[in-house]
Amino acid sequence: MITRSGRHIDPEDPVWILNHYRAAEVHGAGAIMRMQRLANTTRLRTDLSRHLRDEAVHAWLWTRAIEEFNGEVVDVDEPYQAVLAAHYGIPKTLNDMLALTLVSERRGLSEYEIHVDQQGLPKAIRRPMKAIIRDEQWHVSYIEDALREQAKEDKGVHQLIERAEHADALAIEELESNAPV
Repeated sequence: MITRSGRHIDPEDPVWILNHYRAAEVHGAGAIMRMQRLANTTRLRTDLSRHLRDEAVHAWLWTRAIEEFNGEVVDVDEPYQAVLAAHYGIPKTLNDMLALTLVSERRGLSEYEIHVDQQGLPKAIRRPMKAIIRDEQWHVSYIEDALREQAKEDKGVHQLIERAEHADALAIEELESNAPV
């Protein structure tokens, strides 16, 4: 990754992964704002509002961590969610977006849980990550609840989740094959 100032960020540099984490939160916030307009219950609108707040706070926590490493906040060309959406296709319904968000939140939670336990992880990363993990667990829980409710009216919800899970597998395969070595 090359920053706007021309500085090369090595994938082994914590700033590289922190920029990816930050980009995921920013991208997630955009998706939540779109879902907010489609939400069909007060409960879902309330949960999405809280989730949007969390995404903004998380992006700020990662920004602050980048600054603690004297790093530069940069755009990530292809964040995970963009690759996921490319493999899923254009989400047309609230249920499409919920399924994609569920899979994305599960992926993020899994990555954070793996990363937080690494030996020698700097406090500038571990501290926000622990707080973010708690929020991500709630995100997964409320989205699962929302999809269960949606499935009462739309029997195709389970297929949408499976489609999103398949898109996730393809996205991870693509990102791993394109990752710098």
